[in-house]
Amino acid sequence: MSVPQASAHTGRPAAAGLFAEQLRHTVVDLWRARVVFVFTFLFPLTWLVVIGFLAGNATVDETGGVRVMQFVTPTAAVMGVLYAAFPTVATALATAREQGVLKRVRGTPLPAWIYLAGRVGGAVVFALCSVLTMLLVGTVVYDVQILWRTAPATVVTIAVGIACFAALGLAVAALSPTAAVAEAVSIAAAVALGFVSGLFIVGDMPGWADSIAAVFPLKPFAEAVQEQFDPFAAGGGWDLGALAVMTAWTFAASLVAVRAFGWDPARGSTGRASAPPVASRRADRMLDADVPGRPSTARLVLGRIAWTTRAAARDPGWVFFAVALPVGLYAFIMAVLPDGAVTVADVPPELSGAAGMAAWGAAVTAFVNMPEAVVRARDRGVLKRLRGTPLGPVGFMAGHTVSTLWIALVTAVLVVAVGVVFFGLVLTWPGVFLAAAVVVLGTATLAACGFALAAVLPSSKAVSAVGLAILLPLAFFSDIFFLGDTPGWMQTVGSAFPLKHFSNSLAAALDPSGPRILWGAIAVMAAWLVAAALVATRTFRWGPRAEHGAPSAAPLGLRRRGSGYARNSARR
Repeated sequence: MSVPQASAHTGRPAAAGLFAEQLRHTVVDLWRARVVFVFTFLFPLTWLVVIGFLAGNATVDETGGVRVMQFVTPTAAVMGVLYAAFPTVATALATAREQGVLKRVRGTPLPAWIYLAGRVGGAVVFALCSVLTMLLVGTVVYDVQILWRTAPATVVTIAVGIACFAALGLAVAALSPTAAVAEAVSIAAAVALGFVSGLFIVGDMPGWADSIAAVFPLKPFAEAVQEQFDPFAAGGGWDLGALAVMTAWTFAASLVAVRAFGWDPARGSTGRASAPPVASRRADRMLDADVPGRPSTARLVLGRIAWTTRAAARDPGWVFFAVALPVGLYAFIMAVLPDGAVTVADVPPELSGAAGMAAWGAAVTAFVNMPEAVVRARDRGVLKRLRGTPLGPVGFMAGHTVSTLWIALVTAVLVVAVGVVFFGLVLTWPGVFLAAAVVVLGTATLAACGFALAAVLPSSKAVSAVGLAILLPLAFFSDIFFLGDTPGWMQTVGSAFPLKHFSNSLAAALDPSGPRILWGAIAVMAAWLVAAALVATRTFRWGPRAEHGAPSAAPLGLRRRGSGYARNSARR
């Protein structure tokens, strides 16, 4: 480990050395947080590649060799800046405050301003690396041209954009009481701004959406960078209006951050459960004395279902990604979709969109959020101690699985209700009951896949990052988003996985002309359910992963053979 160079006058490390060490530490810390990599690099790169598949890369101008992706790559670079600078800064600083790191910084030789500069600087490094990655892929794969006459304007615009979104991240961190709130608010705001500003939608946006987006900094930023990569645009690419808007937002957000930022954790944000009052404990003892015996298995499982559902409802990130995002995204895209639009296989857009968003919400809950919660409990040793409780491992898993099914059904109902009330989606009662059965089967399949993922990954952070890294690209191959007619090979790839069959089966069940059962899709989902359940059962570990050579807990299959495995492992 390198040591910062000491000042010749005071004997303490110099400011430059402290900043360099803090910056290095921040970059390493962000790199280990795999979710940052998913949103900063994987998401914009996946979007860039998928648009390349859909739009092709035909030559627009034979004389200059300008291709279609010349106008798409800048948008991917803007996405990288947005997600690297905004949610990253907000979540990192709110987490540091919640864990007491900011409070302890003031008792160290590290000045507070250097700590903050290092945290923001790490996000800047990620943003710049994301921009360079998108441009490298664009130039190498899609023959994107770098316009050197607009390069100075591009550098200044990207620098101001990074500063603007980093300042917004500081403001959100200052105003958020917990890290979970900061993460949910910042990512939700980034996603909402992206859709309103037209980043994820190819084509023109309605006038009302353009008017809303013009007030915020993302649309001016994106349009300025896009124009700077347009070889048909004249001039040096300087957009003083966009720079003025971003600068104004930077100053406003900085002012909010300075006035509202706190170094101490908010009261009640440590995550520790408070002890129940004495009267409550006495009442519990009296109740236990009046009711002989232990609670039934059904009552224990029902209690676990209720607890898991409440925990999900109190998690802002869970509520946003699994419930609010599918419902809001469906409503927004249907509102901006032009009349007469037809999606895959001539299915009405209100039906295919509802099926896709319901399947997406179920996938986020079953494949990402629920496995992450289970592995987090394993990391804390909760699962290992279950064998000494009346609930037991089977009841624990049953409660989590049923809660997953319940949340997925609620999300599907909300999405479909929006379609019925606002966009003319027509339902039949047989179709509703068949769709409910499809949601149960599809969610159970994705939950089994999620538990299999949890069985082979070492930590909850890895489960979340890998789950999103699989789910995001797969969604583009599975008729989840409004992509129109995708190439045949993308349909073939998507058909190998259960998510596409989940979405298509929902659309067939809700067909207003009469519900249909896609038996082939049902067979694929059932096959994935059985295979993933076998993998999870044989490989899932209830104890934390072994550290520093310590023996790890035995897999489920070996535990059933008795305790000899544990004794032999301990001897080894």
